[in-house]
Amino acid sequence: MKAYLPRHIAGMLALGALLAGGAWADTIVRKELDAGVSAALRSARILYLEASLPRGDAQLEAFLRRYLSSTEDWKQYRNRQMVAIPSGRVSDAARRRMLEALFPSDYVDGDGWWHTVTYDGASGTESLAALSEWLTGDAALVARMRTTHAEITPDSPLARGQRVLVPRELLLPAMRTPSPGHEPPEPLPEAAGSVPPPAADGVLQYGEDRQGPYAEYRLQKGETLYRTVARFTDYYENADILEACGTIQKRSGIRDARKACAGQRVRIPLEMLSDPYQPVGSAQRGNYEAVRAELERVRSEKVTSSGLEGVVVILDPGHGGRDQGAAVAKLGLYEDELNYDIACRIKRMLESQTRAKVHMTVLDPSQKHRESDARRFTHDDDEVVLVTPNYRIDDAKVSANLRWYLANDLYRRAREAGVPERKVIFASVHCDAIYNDSVRGTMVYVPGADYRRDSETPAGSLYHRYKESSGARTATCTGSQRRKDEALSRDFAETFLRALRDSRTPIKVHSAGSPVRNVIRQRGGRAYVPAVLRNCCVPTKVLIEAANMLNAPDQAALADPAWREAFAAAFVDALIRHYK
Repeated sequence: MKAYLPRHIAGMLALGALLAGGAWADTIVRKELDAGVSAALRSARILYLEASLPRGDAQLEAFLRRYLSSTEDWKQYRNRQMVAIPSGRVSDAARRRMLEALFPSDYVDGDGWWHTVTYDGASGTESLAALSEWLTGDAALVARMRTTHAEITPDSPLARGQRVLVPRELLLPAMRTPSPGHEPPEPLPEAAGSVPPPAADGVLQYGEDRQGPYAEYRLQKGETLYRTVARFTDYYENADILEACGTIQKRSGIRDARKACAGQRVRIPLEMLSDPYQPVGSAQRGNYEAVRAELERVRSEKVTSSGLEGVVVILDPGHGGRDQGAAVAKLGLYEDELNYDIACRIKRMLESQTRAKVHMTVLDPSQKHRESDARRFTHDDDEVVLVTPNYRIDDAKVSANLRWYLANDLYRRAREAGVPERKVIFASVHCDAIYNDSVRGTMVYVPGADYRRDSETPAGSLYHRYKESSGARTATCTGSQRRKDEALSRDFAETFLRALRDSRTPIKVHSAGSPVRNVIRQRGGRAYVPAVLRNCCVPTKVLIEAANMLNAPDQAALADPAWREAFAAAFVDALIRHYK
């Protein structure tokens, strides 16, 4: 089993292999920026800075401060001759220089950043999500980009020569300055018989009919109605998605959803849409924008920690006991066993390679905290929630409530010990079981500010038995706290997804819509936040769906202990990045 290496060290070792002419050498494009410094692009998706370093601390510091986003990061590159620095650690201004060198046809005008797809085939295939992350800092904003080809979606492979516009308002400040010497571009062509350009977001057009307001979307090549619902709504369960498909099919006048093809107009009732897709000016969109503004504020007040000193991590392996979660028994895959194995790996890495304090909410008494190299699991039911006294997991609802009670108690004790609120992180680890097996990859839930209550008290006398819940039965939260919680949680979620994309073992991120979601919708208009997020008082909290257990490639990944190790390493890397 490979030991986890801090990201900058792994990058240095990788660079050495590349320079020696390893297997990846023919997939790397390099463009010199300065003497001894090059922009590098691996497989057309992984961007990093290569540099030959000067000797001596004074020279090294002066040299690296020209490129790094954090002025103190130069210290970790001492005593190195050559380094590969991930683009996430490079300043926005330096990243712009890198992109302009690697994509010489790109330019910026009053509309935004115009990108021409340059690499495909043997050199790798470009990714809209990667482009969005480089230019906006948020891969999820890919849905608001425009292309010259109507059939392109955020999931589509790109071809050389295609043009993409990243609107100016989405760009990071350093990416907005117009390029010298470029005339305004011609408007993007519209397909014959197409509807007028969307009113907002470059994706949807809004209107109203006899049944009320709707958002209209045109299916792209290869898209299905099911996948469209998964993309634009927050429905999660298969039955809920299918019912929404039926409603939308009828509303759109589609006789047979199986025959719906590219160009088919789909009308989605506004009440079904996720907040980011609501029309500009609506209350829901306003609330979403308020959280985004809060996100920018909390990012400007970053809390740092060298080696995760003083950071408290609460890991919650989902399900357990009689609640096995999702299962594919014929493959030996049980969600609770997979969740526990990943959490144990994260715990081991954090405790052996950082100074973080780690707590687990659940214990398997027979396994302890040992991870497994098994590819097939057998299910046991002896897991307990580590409240006082322990609760052997029998009821899923009770188990979920006791987990957030325990997390709240750990958070209060950390705060009483002087730990800052932003140095505590809660992460619940799960796996999806999405019926549509074409949907795969990691998704992260954060606590939607508008979907939580001022207070909540679980019913039942059982909670009086446990120390952690008996003294603080009611969870409370103000409106401003809820907005801050969602912003902080989104900040970490987006950092985690970037770490997954940058992993040396490719880890697929959910692409059927936003991979960061703040609510789950159900039939009948119910919308809810999972209890472990809804009532947890730790400000930064996420529920991670690692992979889709009903998707064949995801099944193979989950069964592979090396993949589970890489997934855990990406989580640790995300924590290190988060506190840089």
